[in-house]
Amino acid sequence: MRRDGIEQEIEVAEISVQHYERSGWEVVDDGQAPTFVKTAAAKGRRRETGEN
Repeated sequence: MRRDGIEQEIEVAEISVQHYERSGWEVVDDGQAPTFVKTAAAKGRRRETGEN
């Protein structure tokens, strides 16, 4: 993605594309299929057994 006034292009996770577009970033179309960074899912909280 790129934005006016910023030289370097960035790569974001697919889920974040809409947010960046709303913030003024543009998807770079270089003629290739878009590639996205796949991030690991957040781990759930671990609950301790015992007292409530």
